[in-house]
Amino acid sequence: MVVIFALSVLLAAFAYSMSVEMRLAQISDYDIELEWMGRSGIELARYALVNKCPDTKDIDALNQFWAGGNAPCSNNNPQLEVYAHGDGYAFKDFPLGNGKISVKIIDMERKFDINGPDNRRGPQVDVMQRAMMECGVTDPSQSDKILASVQDWITRTPGTRVNGAKSEYYNQMSPPYNCKEGPIEDMSELLLIQGVTPEIYWGSNSTNHPPAAYQQQGFNHTPRATKSRFANEANDVPNPVGLVELFSPFGGRLNINTASAKTLQLLPGIDASTAERIVEQRRGPDGIDGTEDDVPFHSVQELNSGLPGGGLPPGGMPPPGVMPGGIPGTPQAGIAAGGLAVYCDVRSYVFEVHVEAEVNGVKRNFVGVVSRAGQNAAQLQCVRFHWEE
Repeated sequence: MVVIFALSVLLAAFAYSMSVEMRLAQISDYDIELEWMGRSGIELARYALVNKCPDTKDIDALNQFWAGGNAPCSNNNPQLEVYAHGDGYAFKDFPLGNGKISVKIIDMERKFDINGPDNRRGPQVDVMQRAMMECGVTDPSQSDKILASVQDWITRTPGTRVNGAKSEYYNQMSPPYNCKEGPIEDMSELLLIQGVTPEIYWGSNSTNHPPAAYQQQGFNHTPRATKSRFANEANDVPNPVGLVELFSPFGGRLNINTASAKTLQLLPGIDASTAERIVEQRRGPDGIDGTEDDVPFHSVQELNSGLPGGGLPPGGMPPPGVMPGGIPGTPQAGIAAGGLAVYCDVRSYVFEVHVEAEVNGVKRNFVGVVSRAGQNAAQLQCVRFHWEE
């Protein structure tokens, strides 16, 4: 009996091992097919972004087909609407070959570009300073240190900015590393920069977040005088928002049709209540983004009837296409006259595409970045593609 029991155990272990090996071999066989399904998802996203109705071609908004919205006319191919899901997916369970794919498209201009307008000068100082306040960094010396260090990380300059940090500082870390002196390509690079703690980076998600691609081990290069883990040291409460929620490594000007209220209030001259009113107006009567009653902006000038001239002349009329009245609280002059268009837009030019491919129960997630070719809305190219573990 003992011999029979031992042989049974060995046989069961062998059978389990063989099933695992067969499963791994099966997954390996699907590698090429899954990759091409992922690449097809990127092409499908490009098609959705280009194939919009004539009256929406010049804007990008959350009620459009590519964003998973359900506006009555947001694409020129009604057959594709069968696969629209309405919860952020442009396509859900789209049949392809021997399997199916689901595609989600996220525009990068719903957040500010951490690299700045031209990827050389670094982030816009006024926007970054307001972001520090939003992240709970109220100490000016700490805010200045972070801003100077981010600029040193992004730009190649012969010296170190006041309160900044270059390779001489980072080479003392454990393990040591060099200052990049180039554009940030992954937001988690911020976790390597002097002064940026996980709490400032993640905000309220600092204790519950996915692992970052880059992070200083132990994060012991920004010691605190107290044991508090948060920028709001007085109450030791989580930061209300993190840098990762306000910035992205790609894009250009902020899209006021897709940006959150927390991001909009980083605009000079826009406070929290005005940012909420901007979001409230574009959401339409039901107060929900991505539905058919949304009222997206068709120009930045619609934010205020006095833009971009900095206030209407006595007895004057708003410029063509500008809604009279605009948003209460938006600046009438000053920054407005200089042009909020320096900071924001009504369309997006860089998109992150997430594709989930599935064949016979085997799944793989792919991520791509597609970018419009300059100002040409009809041409999008894939500039990055990889699959996630």
